[in-house]
Amino acid sequence: MKIKLYTLLIIMFCYSFVEAQQQTLFTNITLHQYLYNPAYAGANKGTQFNLGYRNQWAGFDGAPVTFMASGYGTFKKRPNMAAGGLIINDKSGLLARTSFYGTYSYHVKINKNVNLGFGVGVGGVQYNVKIYNAKTYDKDDEFLRNNILNANAFDANAGLYLYSKNFFLGISSQQLTKGKIYWQNTIGRLTPHVYGFMGYNFQLDKKKKEWVLQPSILYRYNNPAPYQLEFNLKCIYKEMFWIGGGYRISNGIDKKMMGNTASAMFGATISKQFTVGYSYDYTTTALQKYSSGSHEIILTYTKSAKKKKTVGDKIQDADEEELNNIDNSIKTNLKNKKNEEKK
Repeated sequence: MKIKLYTLLIIMFCYSFVEAQQQTLFTNITLHQYLYNPAYAGANKGTQFNLGYRNQWAGFDGAPVTFMASGYGTFKKRPNMAAGGLIINDKSGLLARTSFYGTYSYHVKINKNVNLGFGVGVGGVQYNVKIYNAKTYDKDDEFLRNNILNANAFDANAGLYLYSKNFFLGISSQQLTKGKIYWQNTIGRLTPHVYGFMGYNFQLDKKKKEWVLQPSILYRYNNPAPYQLEFNLKCIYKEMFWIGGGYRISNGIDKKMMGNTASAMFGATISKQFTVGYSYDYTTTALQKYSSGSHEIILTYTKSAKKKKTVGDKIQDADEEELNNIDNSIKTNLKNKKNEEKK
C-alpha cells in the first residue's frame, strides 16, 4: 500500500514540476504588478499593502485556492529605493505550497518623463502534502493517518520595470535558482518562469481628462511548459472606477487542460487610498461542466508619500509668504487708521 501511494505521489509531483506552471496564476495583474515583478515596488512613491484571494474552477473538488498578502514602501530619505515582502499560499487537493520573499528595488530617471526600476527578491518555497487526507480503499492504514510530506527550496527572482505617466513595460523572472525539492525517494526542482507585461494609457477626453482606455498584454513562459498570452482592456473613469475584460490563450498541454479563458473585471478606488478589484474567468474546456468559473478579489491600501519640494517650490513658497505678510501688514495699518478716525 505504502509503495503504491509513494509511486502515485512521485508521478504526480514529477508531472506537475515538469509539465505545468508552478507559479500562481492571477488575472488582475494590472492592479498588482508587484506579484510578478519586484521592480514595480517604488514606481509610485509611498507605501502599499495588498490582500488577495483566488478560487480557481469554483465548485470543482480539490480545485486550486490561493491567498496572497504583500506590502512595500519607498525610503523616506531615498525615495528612489523601496523594500517589500510577499507571501502566497496555494492549496490544490492534497498539495499546499507557500512561497515568501523579501524584495528590494532601485529606480533611476532616464529622462524627464521615463524611469527605470531594478528589483530583486530572495526567499523560499515550502511544499506540504497531507497524506492522511488521501482517499483510499484501505482507510485503516496508519501511514495515511499520521504522515505529512514536507519539502523546502531556496528561491530568488528579479525584474526590470520601464515606465512613464502613460506607458509601462515590465520584464521579470521568478524561481531563478532552480532550487532542488527533496522528497522521499525522489527529487523535484523549481523551474524558472519568465514574464513580460506591457500596457499604455490612452486619454479619451483631452480636455477634462476623465476617461482612460488601457490595453495591456501579459506573456508567461516556463520551459518546457507551453507559453500563455493574456490580452486585457480596461476603461477607467477619473482614476476611481474601471471595467474591463481579457482573453487568455494557452498553448500545448496547458491548452488541453485549461483551454482559452475569457475574463471580466471591475473595481473602484475609495478616498484615493482603498481599492477593490474583482475578476471572473470562464474556461472553454470541458471543466465548465463541473465548475462555475474562477473568482478573484484583491484589496489594496495605498498611502502616497509627500512630494519633496524642489528649489523652485521653496522659492515660490517664500514669495507667497512674503506677499501674505505684506498683505496682512496693509490690512493691519488700514484697520488701525480706521480705529483712529473713529476716536
